[in-house]
Amino acid sequence: MKRFIDVHAGEIMAAAQDTVLRSNTNNACLVYVAYDKIKRIGALAHSMFLSGSLGEKWSSHILCDAERAIDEMIGDMKLLGSNVNDISIQLVSGENVPGVEHNSDYDANLRSAVDLIKKKHLNVNVSSAKDVGQAHVALDVATGEVYY
Repeated sequence: MKRFIDVHAGEIMAAAQDTVLRSNTNNACLVYVAYDKIKRIGALAHSMFLSGSLGEKWSSHILCDAERAIDEMIGDMKLLGSNVNDISIQLVSGENVPGVEHNSDYDANLRSAVDLIKKKHLNVNVSSAKDVGQAHVALDVATGEVYY
């Protein structure tokens, strides 16, 4: 029997095997979905989406939130037995994020998040980055499937 865990805005949760992690937020955010397909360990982390100018790329408060979220998410996965080299991350822009095609603020935030993940030498699946609007995000840890 699967266990369902709601991960709210600003929270980080890691789990193994028969667990489904799902977002339950109506705030604008980027959801980081991390998965280790070898150990079947997954995690969700939320960081808030910032509209407007990012200013200095690495000192923006959204990137500080994202950096903390990524570090905690990876740390929690390692505690469950995951190897950092086996973890792949994909990005999902969450509820109420203005994902209008060619929105420069949205594109800049997404690029900055990808750059931050790469800077940490983590595997990121850029082609899987999605804007799901008001749909919720769920990760079935047993299979690695991400649902919207």
